[in-house]
Amino acid sequence: MYLTTGEAISNYSGTIGVAIGSLSGIVIALINKSKGKAKGSVNKISYLKDHDVFSTIKRTEYEVANMKFYTHKEYDRVKTRMCYDFTKYKAKYCTEYMSGLLDVSDIDNMPKNKLKALIIKTQIDMHVRYIKAIRENWDSRGIPKDDVDYIVHLFETFRYDVVNSFEHRINSIFSASYHKDNFDLMLAVFEMWAMGIDLLPRDMQTTFENLNGKFKNIDYEINR
Repeated sequence: MYLTTGEAISNYSGTIGVAIGSLSGIVIALINKSKGKAKGSVNKISYLKDHDVFSTIKRTEYEVANMKFYTHKEYDRVKTRMCYDFTKYKAKYCTEYMSGLLDVSDIDNMPKNKLKALIIKTQIDMHVRYIKAIRENWDSRGIPKDDVDYIVHLFETFRYDVVNSFEHRINSIFSASYHKDNFDLMLAVFEMWAMGIDLLPRDMQTTFENLNGKFKNIDYEINR
């Protein structure tokens, strides 16, 4: 059976149309897949820059700034300022290290064990950094090293339970099955850090109340 020229052309056109339609479908699928990948590559964890842990750090710093300490019922301006200076450096470096953690490349897709190790390292590094900063500050003001060691030891004694709990909670967060991705894990860690920072004014109060009048008469330039 022979086809007329018109029928042949019609069949050919139909075949081409099907092929083009199939090709279009493939192209659209590839475009959508590409869009999906682009969407997935967005660093979700960076959204935590708006987490209230950062406003909590600022609030607690202001709370400590408004504390007043007394020695034998007289206002002790040196102890008051030393307490604020300690808190100022802690607030500065906690903010810096927590923010930096959110900018780590590909943190959304990082293996859980690697993310956990990074969080614990960041927590240790921020602590070491602000302790180093306050030591340098107090050393520059002529406070003896033994006295600086004494204050740092007092603070770390009162904060021990909080810091120790952080590590326990991090282990618990990463061993639970409730968190579906790295964003959920980081959110849980930031909530934990915010709780610990909320306790900071209490621990600063306790630390510096225990100094008694040890530094009341030293030359501590308040406006530095």
